[in-house]
Amino acid sequence: MAEFTYLSKNRLVLKDGVRHAYLGEVPEPVPYGVQGALREYYGAPAGGPPVAATLDHIVAAVGG
Repeated sequence: MAEFTYLSKNRLVLKDGVRHAYLGEVPEPVPYGVQGALREYYGAPAGGPPVAATLDHIVAAVGG
């Protein structure tokens, strides 16, 4: 079997307190932030719409 290596190319841009991840060849960024109890736990300022946290994306990615 041929050897396979995947290199994830992405970048993060901080805009208005929200991290926007540009992931590989996907043209639209994925916003990351905090919501609900995470917002309170990390002491993030209130206001603005809730934004999914990296933890939310990880849990969704593994199907749980």
